[in-house]
This record gives sequence, structure tokens and C-alpha cells, in this order.
Amino acid sequence: MELRMHGITFYESNHDFESAIGSFLIAGLSNNYKFLYLMPEKDVASLRSVILSRKQTVEDLVREKAIEIIDSRRAYLSNGSFDPERQVKFLEDFALKALEEGFNGLCVAGEGTALLDSAIPLCKTIRYEAAVNDLIEKLPIIANCLYNPSRMDQKSVLEISRLHPYVHRTGEFSMNEDYYSLSRKSVEFGGASRLDICRGTADSLLRLFRIKSIYVENHEKNVSDLAIAIADEMSLDSFTKACLEMAGKIHDIGMNSLFLDMISRPGPLHSFEKVLLREHPSTGFEISKGVPLPEEVSNAILHHHERVDGSGYPNGLKGSEISLEGSIIAVSEVVAAMSFYRPYREKYGTEYALSEIITNCGSLYRTEVAEACSNVFSKGFAFDSDS
Repeated sequence: MELRMHGITFYESNHDFESAIGSFLIAGLSNNYKFLYLMPEKDVASLRSVILSRKQTVEDLVREKAIEIIDSRRAYLSNGSFDPERQVKFLEDFALKALEEGFNGLCVAGEGTALLDSAIPLCKTIRYEAAVNDLIEKLPIIANCLYNPSRMDQKSVLEISRLHPYVHRTGEFSMNEDYYSLSRKSVEFGGASRLDICRGTADSLLRLFRIKSIYVENHEKNVSDLAIAIADEMSLDSFTKACLEMAGKIHDIGMNSLFLDMISRPGPLHSFEKVLLREHPSTGFEISKGVPLPEEVSNAILHHHERVDGSGYPNGLKGSEISLEGSIIAVSEVVAAMSFYRPYREKYGTEYALSEIITNCGSLYRTEVAEACSNVFSKGFAFDSDS
């Protein structure tokens, strides 16, 4: 029987902790799911207590490969830092390995309070928990994330809770009201509502940008739509796609600082105007940092004119110094811009634009991003017909 679930347990005592682990362990083992235990070493005693009630030992289950125990700090904080994408990839690989070993899926219990205790920014924990929901849609995984609310502030408790469809109470899992409903009184604090607020902020900045009517076509929407399509092709998580949606809409917000006649008149730019133009990613970055947008959005704005070989601007970054989001917006922006008319040149067309990014992938553009872009057009992607 295939099970999928992302649940949360708030515990304040060893009894609560062991109750949650016990019911979860039984559910996993009874359905032939491999049990992955990501806990501090001190909490292994709780697992032993639970397993003894089943007249089995931890060693027996480890020998049978039914259980694997990994210290949470080693699992979450590899090389001393927490990377949400790396951790999700770790779970994905572990789930695939469990399936290869003949298990029906992966049952994972993780102590999340350790992340907050390690001064990991809450936004990274939120990004990780949101990505786990995406992963569970792909693979047979049941996950129980354990948090001690006495070591968290109320805002963190609410934001973490809202990313889990199920909650453990009185010995069993049930639907989590925090996930399925959003109180008007707490809308400003919700993890889900935070993205809504960010999207609204990005849309407001976009309306401000459009006052100048810099582009004839709907350039910002084209960049945003293409960036999301590339992210889908690359199987990126929903949080990253939301960041790309916002960054695409406002990637050129820094151009508000430029003179209107400079960016709308026919003909090439003067040399001093080119210098000014190269500052718009930095200006956009500073504008975006002043509003409640994820740092991934701000970095994408800053990096969208950087190039893999270091020939881009404003900082001449190379290779992995450029964020993935920035690399995706860069390719999306080039293809969208070259496909349409500009005051200083005729349009090149989409076919020419795609040839440009494929010819220069690996030198100017990130290879996997350029290839994903080409793929989405071959599968039927097209820019808005109203452009």
C-alpha cells in the first residue's frame, strides 16, 4: 500500500515525543516503509524505548535495513550550513534507494527544532518544508517533522505549521487546520500568505515601472512566464518558481532611475548612457531589498545581466557565483527581449534568440538553463499573443 503524508508534531515532553515517534514508526514498518530517523544522538534513547514495546531491538531493525539512524546535525548541517535544496535532494535519493531495496517507500522522522537552535534563518526552514511537500507529490514518502514550540516564538510556530497538511494529536495524525485555513487576524504572519504579500509587492513595483511605458510589448510578463516554464522543465520546487515569477516581473525595476528619453529614443546609447544602464541591476537590487521579498528574488534581479564567463555586469560574476534564479532570469530576459522590437533596433525573433543562447551556453549562459529554455519552446511554449 502506497502512503504519502507530510505531518508535523509539536511536542513539549518526552512522552509527547515518544508517542509521535511510536505511532509513526508502526505506520511505516507495517506498510513496509524504510524508517529514516534524523535526530540528535541524545534522542536515540526515545527510539529504543518505542521499539522495545514491539519486542524488537534497534540493532535488529538496522541489520534488516528497516531503520537507518542519522544524527540530525550531520544530516541537516553538512559542512556546517543548511542548504534546503541539498537536504531535499538527500531525501529524494534516500527514498529512491529505499524503493530499490524493495521497500514500498520512505518513512522519515526529523527533529526540526535543531535547525532553529542552530540560528538557521526561518526563511530557509520554510523553504525546505515547502519543498518537502513538492517531493512527496513525486515519491511515496511519509514525513513527520517534530518541533518543540517552547523553544520557538509564536510567529515561527504558525509559519512552520502552515506548511504541513497533517498534525499529530492525541496519538494520531489528523488534518491540520493551519494548513487548510487562513485566519484573517494572522494573514500577515502565515508562511503561505507571506508569498501572497510578496507577489502583491512585486505587482505594485511592476505597476510603478510601467508608468514609464519603457517596453512596447509585455516584456516583464514574458520574462516571468518563460522563467516559470524553464523552472518546470528543470523540475524546480514551487518556492523557486514563485521567486522566479516575482523576479521576472520586476527584474528591470532599477531602470526607473534612468532618463526616459535615454531608454525610449531610437538609435544606440551614448557611452555615458551605457555606464548608467549597467547600474540598473544594482539599483533594482537595492529597491527590492527595501521590501519584503525573498533574497532569491533580489539576487535574481542583481544577477540577471551577469554571464558565466565573467563578461556580464554589474559585478562580473562567474559560473557558480551567479545564482540559479539569476541565470534563469538572464536566459529568459535575453530570449524575450530579442524576440521583440526595441527603439534602437529591429526585432530579431524567437528563433534567432534561441540560437543565441544555445550557441553561447556554457560561455555566456548556464548550460542546463539554456537547454531547458530550448526544450520548453520545442514543447510548444509561446509568448503572450497580446504582446
